[in-house]
Order: sequence, then structure tokens, then C-alpha cells
Amino acid sequence: MTETAWNEFWTTLPPEPGAALWDSSPELTAERHLSLFRGYFEPSLPLVDAGCGNGRQTQRLARDFPRVVGIDLAEAAVALASRTCPAPNLTYRCADLLDRRTATALHAEFGDVNVYVRGVLHQLPMPARGVMLAAIRVLLGDSGHVFAHELTDRTAWFLQELFATGVSLPKAAGLVTHFGFGARAAPAQTRELPHLFERNGFAVVAEGDIPLYTTEEHPDGRPLRLPTSYVVCRAVAEKEDS
Repeated sequence: MTETAWNEFWTTLPPEPGAALWDSSPELTAERHLSLFRGYFEPSLPLVDAGCGNGRQTQRLARDFPRVVGIDLAEAAVALASRTCPAPNLTYRCADLLDRRTATALHAEFGDVNVYVRGVLHQLPMPARGVMLAAIRVLLGDSGHVFAHELTDRTAWFLQELFATGVSLPKAAGLVTHFGFGARAAPAQTRELPHLFERNGFAVVAEGDIPLYTTEEHPDGRPLRLPTSYVVCRAVAEKEDS
């Protein structure tokens, strides 16, 4: 997805919390994720929230790490996050991890970091995913870990089945129009997300399936939860790759 498209999205989106489909409360999102990766992340390292959006989850993560940097491709998202979700130990930056120089500069500034990335990789074509994962390896260095929570092909299949029923889901439908969200229909692939990281120089230390709590509701009032997956990984040293 292009910088222009994301700037347009964040500029036109209402600024109140929960306006985006994925913008669930930190209690349902970052806090639940913390229980999955806290035992692997070195707590003294800075944390980079890659694709921070409006900063709601970033602000929550700043309560558990000494220094947090929220980065996003869209200037409009960074401006919104800086205005609405500040913290004394939290900085927001406009940055593109598809540019290797960005990761190199961040690592030079902060040293090894932990990385939190939610719902970013699935938006990229496969070659670009490898580029971003290479940048994340630079950020982690020798001592960092990454937590990734992503939609998978199983999510796309679930959404296709749901849309086929004719159910009204305006937030999800808006993302389909804007970004083609859920447009692919494919069978679930076993360990799809872990395999992606393993192919790109990571060792998976934890993995599992978790729901994505959305801000959308079914017509009967039930919250929409999407089937998604997570991994916790460390970068593999080059000698381990061989």
C-alpha cells in the first residue's frame, strides 16, 4: 500500500478511537499481546512499534518499556498519534521500513530493539514482505525479538465467506474499497506466518492462533473477531543460516 493511500485513509478517517476496523481497545489488543511476548523481550531494550497508526497500542506499550518509538508510513497517522496518544518515553516518527536505510539509521540511534508489528505484513506483496523482514532483522540486532500479529489466508477465507452471506459490515467493506481488504480467497495454510519468518532468517520461539478483536459488529450486535496468527521470533545469526 502506498504512502499516498495511507495518508488519504488517515486523513479522512474520523479521529475518535475505534474508527478503524482494527482499532480495538488496548485492553483487548496490546495487553493481551504482552502476555504472549513479555517472557521473550529483553525489558531494558527500546521497543519499536512498526505501523503504529493512531498510537493507541503504542501508548499502552510505553507503560512496559523504557523507550518506545512508534513509526508509520503515513504522516497523517504520525500526526494523529503524536496529538492524541503521547507519553514521556514515547516518540513518533514517519518512517518506511521498506527502505533499508531507515532500519540502519534507527539501529544506529537506538541499538538493538524489540519490534512490535501488527497487521502490516499481510498488506504487502510477497517480495516486499521479505524486504521489511530484512529491515526488522537489522533493528533486532543480536538481542532483540519481534512479535508479529497478522492476518493470514485463513482470515481472507473467513471474510470471503462472511461477505458472501450479504451481511452488512461497513468498516470492513470500506477497507475492501480502499485497499482490497479480504479480497483473496484461499485455503488456510498450516504455519503460514511462521514459515514466512523462517524463510527470511528468523528463528520462531513462540507461535499460535489468536483472534483479532475488531471494532465492527454483526447486525445482531455480536463483535466481529477474525481468525489471525502470531509469532515471536529472534534473528538468526548468519552462521546459523548456513
